[in-house]
Amino acid sequence: MKRHDSLIPLSRQHHGGLLTARLLQHGAPPYKGMPESVDGKLAYLLQFWEEHLQPHFTLEEATVFKTAKVAAPHLARQAEGLEAEHRQLKQLILSLPTALTPELPTRLDEIGRLLEQHIRTEERIFFQMLQEELPEETLQLLKEQIEQHLL
Repeated sequence: MKRHDSLIPLSRQHHGGLLTARLLQHGAPPYKGMPESVDGKLAYLLQFWEEHLQPHFTLEEATVFKTAKVAAPHLARQAEGLEAEHRQLKQLILSLPTALTPELPTRLDEIGRLLEQHIRTEERIFFQMLQEELPEETLQLLKEQIEQHLL
């Protein structure tokens, strides 16, 4: 699906999130240059959280979700639900043990599945609704806000 220019930077960031989500799930195939061990996946996830996912969540909440909340009640409800998933993912990631434990593979799988579902909801439903329902001038303002945050 074609993405409006305002949402392209976020969609590009989602690609790395989907790769990470899949890496964490049970039965993930090996990915070149990516960790295969459980402790390697844990370290990768914690670094990905700090460097990419946490800043991405902050960007979405400050721009896209904020715009949606002003635009329409049904978009506001969608944004609030996605923000709740951000909080849930943050809690799950930050509560992970720092060492290998028997339940760690299951917890990584849970995070991977939730992250994948979250990103797919944003891409397939929420972003699609935004670009179909928001006026072009609002989308252009959103684009400027996102670009400012990315500087």
